Amino acid sequence: MSQEIRNIGARIQAAREAAGMKQEELARAVGFASRQILSDLERGVRDVKASEAARIARLLHLDLSSLLSEPQAKPRVLWRAKPSEGAEAIEATFLQWCDRQRRVLRLLDQNPPDQLPSYDRDLAQMTYADSDRLARDVGRSLDLGARPARALCDALESQFDVTIWYLDTPPGCAACTRGAHGVSILVPRSEVPWRRHFDVAHELFHLLTWAAAEREMALEGANVPGQHTEQLANAFAASLLLPGELVLRELEERSSARRVKLAELVAMARDFSVALDTLVWRLHNLGCWPDRAAVDGLLCNPRLRELDRASQAGEWSEPTHLPERFVQSAYAATLRGRLSRTKLATYLQCGLPDLPACLAAYGIDEGLAELTSQDISLEFQTGDLDPIAMPCEQE
Repeated sequence: MSQEIRNIGARIQAAREAAGMKQEELARAVGFASRQILSDLERGVRDVKASEAARIARLLHLDLSSLLSEPQAKPRVLWRAKPSEGAEAIEATFLQWCDRQRRVLRLLDQNPPDQLPSYDRDLAQMTYADSDRLARDVGRSLDLGARPARALCDALESQFDVTIWYLDTPPGCAACTRGAHGVSILVPRSEVPWRRHFDVAHELFHLLTWAAAEREMALEGANVPGQHTEQLANAFAASLLLPGELVLRELEERSSARRVKLAELVAMARDFSVALDTLVWRLHNLGCWPDRAAVDGLLCNPRLRELDRASQAGEWSEPTHLPERFVQSAYAATLRGRLSRTKLATYLQCGLPDLPACLAAYGIDEGLAELTSQDISLEFQTGDLDPIAMPCEQE
């Protein structure tokens, strides 16, 4: 067998091991009669058929081209909390979506943009006050308004080209990545909206301090940020979503004689679109309740928890399965004839017959889009106001 066949086999083996799959498991999923067939493929003693390669790539969350060509260095993914099971498969899925975004942009003659600022300093020497100042600077830069959580995702996507992917990961297991493949955040789909807001803000800190975190991990020989860095990210997220002046002013308006009802605290958390615990600890850090034991007691109050649960019913919403901008870019590539409708359906995770309905769910009217793409351009000359006889007012 040729060296190329052996290289493909080696890439199949590396991708399988990265996804945490055993030979028996992958062979059975592909439809091979025995594990030995897959073993022969990986050792390069048997050629791989096109249909087999396509099935293997799909099962390993890879694009077929990346399996058949020399791979690039795997991008780094920073996890807030890595899942105890299936982390490799989830990470592979996340990076596959990032790679698809990169491919779509290149079909549109664009490169994955990285407009996000970098905050490069020694994280070990960074204080919570530094984190708070950074949050205030970012909040002003993004112009997040009086309720930052509601505007954060749209602001990151529109101003800094950060793509947010909502995937099926365990609660609390958010992640992010930054590099030549773009800037992306992974958020668990199953989390409540206010937890998702905090996840995005937390991961934003890691993206802003990406270079510093990589340097810190290299020095410590670690694969994840240290505990102090994670605490800084939490402090940044709380400060960004709950600006001190706004929160204290709102607390004053909802209180009487420096006493606030439990129901008002819950309503305030919903108004700012944050978790109740996040609000209470933010008020603690702002000096409203200096006694940490009192805060612990408050958060264990059964009446407060009952009010919190009751307030959540009307606040629940699920994100779209894919970022709207990704869908729009992929469809634009199809309109230009650079991405087939079959591939578009694959990217949108639907069958070809269901493609129009899937696009409509993302606000794309195919009929209108086709008319717009085929519109006629009219030539015109530059006008001149001087010779125009303006109508006179009637007396």
